[in-house]
Amino acid sequence: MLVLKNLSKSYGQVSAVRDINVEISKGEFFCLLGPSGCGKTTILRMIAGFEKVTAGRILLDGNEITNDPPNRRDVNTVFQNYALFPNFNVTENIAYGLKIKKVPKAEQVERIESVIRLVGLGGFEKRMPANLSGGQQQRVALARALINQPRVLLLDEPLSALDKKIAEQTRNELSELQKKVGITFIFVTHNQTEALAMADRIAVMKDGVIEQCDPPKEIYERPLTRFVADFIGSMNFFEGIISGVDENGYTVNIPDLGPVTLSKKGSLPLGARVIYCMRPERQRISLMGPATYENGFTGIIRRKDYLGEITKFTVELSNGKIITVVAQNYLLQLSNEFYDIGEQIFVTWSKTSGEVIHAR
Repeated sequence: MLVLKNLSKSYGQVSAVRDINVEISKGEFFCLLGPSGCGKTTILRMIAGFEKVTAGRILLDGNEITNDPPNRRDVNTVFQNYALFPNFNVTENIAYGLKIKKVPKAEQVERIESVIRLVGLGGFEKRMPANLSGGQQQRVALARALINQPRVLLLDEPLSALDKKIAEQTRNELSELQKKVGITFIFVTHNQTEALAMADRIAVMKDGVIEQCDPPKEIYERPLTRFVADFIGSMNFFEGIISGVDENGYTVNIPDLGPVTLSKKGSLPLGARVIYCMRPERQRISLMGPATYENGFTGIIRRKDYLGEITKFTVELSNGKIITVVAQNYLLQLSNEFYDIGEQIFVTWSKTSGEVIHAR
């Protein structure tokens, strides 16, 4: 439905976005994820028509809109600060786009009532923006965008101004709303949790390019680059060399620690320099090495952080490398295992838990 072909944007000698190629389907919840300054908002603004394209093309339903003005594109934007008119009440803010388009009064009333029910703003029609909570203001901004029935809705970090609990509630509502209306959403965020929870696909960006574009589970479990592995969640990294290859996977030799195995099909040759990756929650700690385990090192607990549902252990391995291991507190309580700072422990994991990426 929406196609970005070789899309680039430069400001003088500075390249903000470089050669972006993406196809976004009708009804897809697509997320642009990355740190500040990576180019994600610039892409959103080019789609909206607020930024001129330096090179490349934008197509909507097969029609080129690269140089069309914003009001000629069938897209609407929900801004980070919501951009509500402070002197208009809820109904007046929502109706603004319909009045500009000179939609008949009767149709305006019908569409306003419908969208207010959709976003759950019944009873707030006469409220002024200053008398609304952050979450309610965001719903008004959504309603104002949705009432124009755009082909694509662009959302520029709309949850960033909300506190954690309200943001989580609004995130769930936004996801359900997108399924109801069936409009293509393009959502910009630097928050990995928002992206993983809502998106059908995530494009992870760094320095103006897309590092990986895949469904959330693929992004989290099979990152293609060290940046993606590190940006999405937490990760322990070990530099090593492929020392064995067979039908079951690879053996990776970690200098000063020893070999680890992983069950992964691929085409890495013997002697290849790689980065072995391990999620902290996929490792286990114990005071005595289990009778059977596929991979493991010994270490000493240097820090212990209780975080409610989990405890995060900072562990120093025998070669001095620092890693983190996460344990569910209810499992620690069930096993009656409690670990103190300074204790020597075993860190173990299965060969299906690791990932390996090319060293760069």
